[in-house]
This record gives sequence, structure tokens and C-alpha cells, in this order.
Amino acid sequence: MTQQKISVWGAPGSGKTTFLAALNIAMIRSNLDWTVVAKNQDSADRLAAMTNDLTRERFFPKPTTDVNALDYVLLGPRRTRRKGWFFRRTTVTEQTRVELSLVDVPGSVFASTPFPGATDELPDPLDDLIASNGVLFLFDPIRESALGDSFDYFHGVLSRLAQRSIASGVSSAWLPHRLAVCITKFDDVRVLEVAERRGLITTDPDDPYRMPKVDSADAEELFAALCETSASGNSEMLLSGIRRFFRPEHVRFFATSTIGFHVDPVRNAYDPDDFQNVVPVEEGHRIRGPVRPINVLEPILWLADQLTADSPGRVKRSATDPRPSGGRPAL
Repeated sequence: MTQQKISVWGAPGSGKTTFLAALNIAMIRSNLDWTVVAKNQDSADRLAAMTNDLTRERFFPKPTTDVNALDYVLLGPRRTRRKGWFFRRTTVTEQTRVELSLVDVPGSVFASTPFPGATDELPDPLDDLIASNGVLFLFDPIRESALGDSFDYFHGVLSRLAQRSIASGVSSAWLPHRLAVCITKFDDVRVLEVAERRGLITTDPDDPYRMPKVDSADAEELFAALCETSASGNSEMLLSGIRRFFRPEHVRFFATSTIGFHVDPVRNAYDPDDFQNVVPVEEGHRIRGPVRPINVLEPILWLADQLTADSPGRVKRSATDPRPSGGRPAL
């Protein structure tokens, strides 16, 4: 299986660093047979520190102020594939292994015009995105309603990516990346209210806490609705830009929360009258209870599955793989 690369993209404060921290927690909490393993000591130390911030210290990791190339291996369930040619063809069972390089850069870098020149200390973020097969685009609706600058960070990057793709000889108007659009801070009451007004809230019957969620099929509608609350009025062009630059089948939307909702300790269930999992403190915000990420693992698995599907010798699913056969992870 060839190496795949996923980059994290978003405006400052959109939750890139926190998302990376929550991914490890989501992996551990998941009943799926997936594990994230660091490829080097720096990535391992950073993952441990960020996980500790969320779980023990119960503070959000500090926003990124420098470039972090965090390299991991995503180990999944065992699958079978055909190996060899013609009469020598055999069936082998192997563990799914996907190389993931989550490149996190300060959001302000994406707004630089022009982008800073590449150096040993500051790689050109466009180089990282071009070298990636999949992209996590984090959209913070709370920031957008206050500042309205998501389109500023979004459109400039897409225009430069398209220009470089054409210059490299790519003839298609579509960018080749798979794009997972993550609507962050779903646990915020303002985001939840928009989803409720649109009738998009559902629950997972297998969730013991009965937390609200938005199905991926409805997350694009939520994205469009939240864009209407932009302070600048420009974010409505985000969806148009996504549709213009990416093939429809290469894009999927997710309503995510890195910390999840507060769970009533007595009933051990979601309480619609007391669900906020953050409380204001002098230093900013403190996480109130245990972290239970919502739709943090799913976009990574969807991207990994999409990228694996394009790899030579794609593996077939084993009977124990919990995901359906449609090429997407169960949500």
C-alpha cells in the first residue's frame, strides 16, 4: 500500500491542534479496530502532551505558533487481498496500514500574501497541501459569526493550489484531493440550536449516552446554514468554492466536537438542560468533564478509506470489518 498523506487546513482558532489531540482519544474510545501510532519521538511526545491537556488538565491545547509535521501510522482491521499474477495469484491476509502525516501550521500562514518562502524552519504550506492526498478543512462557525474571515483563508489557498496544479501539467479543473469538511464546536449551544431549527438532530442507537449528532448526509445542510451567520457575509461563498474546486464524490461533511457534551453523572446520559462541557475560567475555558469526541475519528477513517480505494492492490474487507461495503466507514 502506498503512503498517503493528510494535511490539516483552517483559519486561526478553528481547532486544528485540538482536533489532533482529540483524535487519539477518539481512537481509544472507539470499538473499531483502529489504532494511531506515532512514527517518531517528536510526534509521540506531542500526542501524549496534547492528550494529557484534554483528559487530565482539562484545558484546550495552546494554538499552534509554529509548523508541526506530526507523522503517524493508522493501523486498521485485517483484510484479505489478491497477490501475484495469473496462475501464481494467491490470497493473503494483512493488517490495514495507512501512513498519515498530519501537517499542522499556524492558521495565519494560510492568510499570508504571498505565502512565506519555504525554509528549513517554515516549509511552504502549499507544498504540504499539494503533496497530500486528503485534506481536513476545519470550519469554526463561532469564529465565523464573530469575525467572518474563513473565506479569506479558504479562497486564497484554493486559487494558489489550482494555479500550481495547472503549472505542473494537470489539465483538470478539479483538484485531486479528497476533502473532509469538519464543522467544529458542534457542542456549542449556538451551533446545536441551528441544527435543531433545521431538524437535523439525530441520535445513534448504539450510543449509551444518547448524545445528539448530525448525520454526515445532513452535515452539508448544516454547513450552509451556519455560513449564513457570517459576520462578513462572505462565507456563503465557501460552499460554492468547494463545489467549484473538488469533485462532489471527493467531498464529505462532518459535524464534529473535540470534547463532546457533558454527561449527567447520576443518570450517566446526555441532559438537554445541562449539556455544555466547558466552563469559563480566568485563563479562558476549562473542560468540565470527560472528553468524548464526536465525529473526530470518522473523517480520518473516511479519508483513509478513500485514499486506500485509490491505491494499487486495494484490499478487500474481511468479515470482521465493521464498515459497510460502500467504501465509507460506518457513522
